[in-house]
Amino acid sequence: MAERKLITPRFRITVGDQVFTQGIRVECHSSRREQCSWATLEYDPGYAGLLDLASMAPAQVELGYDGDYDTLLTGYMADGQALGPYRILDDTLFLKRTYVKETFLDCCPQDIIRFGLGRAGIADYRLSDTMYPKKDVVPVPRMNVAELIQEVGRVWGLEASFYFRSGRFFWGTGEEQTLIYVLEEGKNILSFNQWNGGNEIKTIGVPWIHQGERIRIRHRKFDGEALVTSVRVKADETGSVRMYVSF
Repeated sequence: MAERKLITPRFRITVGDQVFTQGIRVECHSSRREQCSWATLEYDPGYAGLLDLASMAPAQVELGYDGDYDTLLTGYMADGQALGPYRILDDTLFLKRTYVKETFLDCCPQDIIRFGLGRAGIADYRLSDTMYPKKDVVPVPRMNVAELIQEVGRVWGLEASFYFRSGRFFWGTGEEQTLIYVLEEGKNILSFNQWNGGNEIKTIGVPWIHQGERIRIRHRKFDGEALVTSVRVKADETGSVRMYVSF
């Protein structure tokens, strides 16, 4: 089944109770630097106005073949012009729209993060179970919850990443990775570019490689495992769906 899905994968976009498989151009992003996933939608010529893309409508972007789809992104319509482009943002949207101003006493990082998630209405989360020393006082000026979580990292000197995956929030931990996807020259690597110490692989459009996961690369320019830092999925000039994996 996986091989079939790699032949001619297609996007399927669901916004509210509307499902669209044509007439919209889609580009999906996921990045450790931005610590969120998002997608941009634009109408193809002649399709403008066919969808009611209301702000905060639940949305999902899938990729698949012949009725068998896997999820690239779940989120909400965040913003957009009357005729596009539109933007879907994952549940980070709730973190960015919720503001706090508090002074925390005798607390560890997880205490503050749980508080912020609660204010944002996020109940499904998984936090690192690492024990960090408590701080007597942590004053927090007015900021949104995404900024609050970044401030926790600054105060404790941590580099813990955070992100949403299928509606669940992760901080300093992640879903257990049981399989490592292999990208191999001559098979599923279409191009390999290097610049400023970074690497980007162009491959076929697949929905099961995510930022923060490890992949196995077999290429003359790089041979070994690597941590994915960002993923971009879009249709190229021929209409074929391609994935751009940075590490």
